[in-house]
Amino acid sequence: MWVDMFPKDTPQLGPPVDISPRKPKGYELRVTIWNTEDVILEDENIFTGQKSSDIYVKGWIKGLEDDRQETDVHYNSLTGEGNFNWRFLFPFQYLPAEKQMVITKRENIFSLEKMECKSPAVLVLQVWDFERLSSDDFLGKPVAFSSMD
Repeated sequence: MWVDMFPKDTPQLGPPVDISPRKPKGYELRVTIWNTEDVILEDENIFTGQKSSDIYVKGWIKGLEDDRQETDVHYNSLTGEGNFNWRFLFPFQYLPAEKQMVITKRENIFSLEKMECKSPAVLVLQVWDFERLSSDDFLGKPVAFSSMD
């Protein structure tokens, strides 16, 4: 609550101060995955003993895991290199003054009202090995990112 008190004999009051919360702006993060290199070779051919990996990349923004996206699979990489031309599009709400992302969602499936929380915008990228008959293998995450401040 905000209360301004002025003496009665004040001739001219200034305009009221707007203290309403800031409204987040809609942004869209666009990520292009072109190539991977030096990826761990997880699979081994039972006949030749040659190592390979079926590489794909998963990406999401922390807090918005429901919007997880994946590239297509680069099958049978023998050198750890994968070639893609894949684009991820991540829409999100952002408060530039606070450098925080605003996430609005229900706390659980039985909640009637939506909850709003703020967190820093963090992009998560992971490299995976596609498996046809079992669960996919996590191979790693990128080594370096450049800051976008």
